[in-house]
Amino acid sequence: MKLPQQILETYWGYTEFRPKQLEIIESVLSGKDVLTLLPTGAGKSLCYQLPVLCKSGIGIIISPLIALMQDQVKDLSARNITAISLGGNMSFEEQTNILKDIQLGKYQFIYCSPEKLAQKNFQDFLQTLRIQLFAIDEAHCISQWGYDFRPSYRKLDILKKLFPTIPVLAMTASAIPMVQADIVKQLSLKNVEIITDSFLRPRLAYLVQKVPVKLHSVRSLLSQITGSVIIYCNTRNNVSQLASLLKSYGYSIGEYHAGMTIASRQAIQNSWMQDLTQIVVCTSAFGMGINKPNVRLVIHYEIPGSIEQYYQEAGRAGRDGLSAKAILLFQQNDWDYWESVQAKKYPPIETIKKVYQDLADYVQLPVGMGEKQQFLFDFETFCASFKWDKIIARNALQWIAQEGHVQFSDSNFKPSLVQVIESREGIELFEKNNAILGIVLQTILRTYGGIIDGPQFINESVLAQLLNRDFSFVQTQLHLLKEYGLISYEQKEHQPVVQFQWNRASAAFMKLDFDNYQLRKKAFLDRIQHLSTYLKNTSIQCRSVYLAQYFGEKHPSPCGICDLCTSTKD
Repeated sequence: MKLPQQILETYWGYTEFRPKQLEIIESVLSGKDVLTLLPTGAGKSLCYQLPVLCKSGIGIIISPLIALMQDQVKDLSARNITAISLGGNMSFEEQTNILKDIQLGKYQFIYCSPEKLAQKNFQDFLQTLRIQLFAIDEAHCISQWGYDFRPSYRKLDILKKLFPTIPVLAMTASAIPMVQADIVKQLSLKNVEIITDSFLRPRLAYLVQKVPVKLHSVRSLLSQITGSVIIYCNTRNNVSQLASLLKSYGYSIGEYHAGMTIASRQAIQNSWMQDLTQIVVCTSAFGMGINKPNVRLVIHYEIPGSIEQYYQEAGRAGRDGLSAKAILLFQQNDWDYWESVQAKKYPPIETIKKVYQDLADYVQLPVGMGEKQQFLFDFETFCASFKWDKIIARNALQWIAQEGHVQFSDSNFKPSLVQVIESREGIELFEKNNAILGIVLQTILRTYGGIIDGPQFINESVLAQLLNRDFSFVQTQLHLLKEYGLISYEQKEHQPVVQFQWNRASAAFMKLDFDNYQLRKKAFLDRIQHLSTYLKNTSIQCRSVYLAQYFGEKHPSPCGICDLCTSTKD
């Protein structure tokens, strides 16, 4: 067996490990299961890469993000370490050939999604391999008490059933003590070591500012900064609008969100990583797995969903150990809106049952029928037909699906994306020679405000009703407008459907796990209260101390540089 120090110097060129890395590596090499909590940027990937390289075998890495898997594969390949990602748009033939290569020992690391690992044929395939380690990234996703619970992660308990002697390394940057215990339980980890580094970032100053005009504050902050900057917004539309405004003021801006093409996102990321673009305005889709040392400022332009999300995103600043700032800006109306959105996260049980009743009425399914039947389902039309608030309806439908009553196709909550990219003068000229397309274009402009300034989600069915035409007519016209260069159009992959998993029950008697619902809701409300306390400075003396204690650190020391610490200095 090769020594970890040798591997570190040979492949990475480092002579020293970061804090806790060697302890984690040695625990894995001794055959123990490990749950590790390392802050963002602390080098978690090295903790699973080195143990596999020390011994001859294969490491199976489970990650929820395709882009992150691809980045890791690219990084390992650049170091002459063989790795492959199973996912994305890989054809059946391509995947078959790769699986043959894996059996021949051509790859040391296999990256896959939790959905992939849940497949029985893939589990059978894994049992033919000499596996050294299972590593689970973003392990907090397995816990229903976590801020980012994903049902697909709950199936990972199969690892200890099929491979009881192979160590499991569960990794996360953010898990409160209750979530840590749930991760260990759900994965059935045995003789587990929980290894945690300090959550304090000594030279990262956390600041919260309640301001009258956020844009003015952002411009003031940017004028003081040299180095890279990330600005987080909660929605794609807000990203586009803020990026457009800052570009008009002459800033070097990149825009990044999941509604953009993969190529566009990769181009923005590369430009920012190479310091060709200084500032990225983005949603939470940006930053995962990116290790850029010279980020001097992270701005939250809107209130994030949880302390965990905020801590991860803020922690992308100052990874080189130099001074950096993480600033959360908000106005009173931001707070009011944020509270209203959170209040809709867990609708009352009676509301969930009513949504289920309306869903059945929408697809015209009688009680006692429908097992495994699929129906076309348009979320926007459903909400309009039954006058449902979209946030409430989405949360209710997702809970109904989680309880196993129905299953939605991936495209249900991912509408098509359109932006008008022609100038108003060009539009007027085009309309004179293209009457029908002109009417379609004007309907889009009237229906979706701001669609010239940035991409907007659109609903083809709604446009069809407004135009008194059918769905296929609208799609055809949109494609023509795209060909003429008047719009960008990213069509949803396929018509969304809902499948009833068993015969429809009467809403009054539908099976719902009320106790689990109440426990989940309480955990959610606790997280909301913690974030509220953080923003409003209630009983907080140091922001770094508050964040560290939230994650279970016992005796953190005040940072001396956050807005609360500096406000108490003479």
